[in-house]
Amino acid sequence: MALQYDKILFFGDSITQYAYNQDNGFCVGPALQDLYTRKLDVVQRGFSGYNSDHAALMIDKIIEAETTFTSKIRLMIVFFGTNDSVQPKNVVQHVPIQRFKQNMHKIYDSATKAGSKVIFIGPGPLNAHVWKIGREDRYDDRTTLQAREYCDAAISVGKELGAPVIPLWYAMMADLGWKEGDTIYGLLEESEENPLKAYLNDGLHFAGPGYKVEFNEIVKAIKENYPELDPDNIPMKLPLWDQITSIDDLKKALE
Repeated sequence: MALQYDKILFFGDSITQYAYNQDNGFCVGPALQDLYTRKLDVVQRGFSGYNSDHAALMIDKIIEAETTFTSKIRLMIVFFGTNDSVQPKNVVQHVPIQRFKQNMHKIYDSATKAGSKVIFIGPGPLNAHVWKIGREDRYDDRTTLQAREYCDAAISVGKELGAPVIPLWYAMMADLGWKEGDTIYGLLEESEENPLKAYLNDGLHFAGPGYKVEFNEIVKAIKENYPELDPDNIPMKLPLWDQITSIDDLKKALE
């Protein structure tokens, strides 16, 4: 048991799948792995292009695959809605808000039945000026206002379930200095020169500063809602090297 690690599970779409890509600069995945070194394993299950319909279908299989007699999921970080929020003309990815909310309920129910805590993440903003580059045939199926609607829906689900939600649209915009009533960055009818360019590398997926906001918000949500999962409150696996006065100390720790 000494070397059996429980898990934090990242479950999401491409933003989660790319959360370990070092080309982005700062990455939320490795940052959390470092934070929980020798404490919990951080496991990424990101699926590019997937929506909450896919997620609701997959969740029980994922939990089954990541749960053993000696290891379980302690926390699931659920980040869907970005693809759900495309226009209905994108029939493959669009999920209406009400069904999106139902899917989030399904994922929450499955996770909590397996003994896991849950943090939801609502979609971040979109910079349409950058997103349209090379996508002239389909760039108009996404807007930052649609993303905000699904972020609001995630917030609503969290209130219904009593679960913490990271409202990433608002958190990222606030990090840019934006406040309610200001011009909304990322709309085609607004200035092409806007600070979202530094946070979103292609207008949708996160660059380093975007992932840094996500990381800070995750750590904050854990500390405020699940203090037992605060890394400061979880002991390291096995004693530190300078606490091992003889090989018998390590043998005992491994029992």
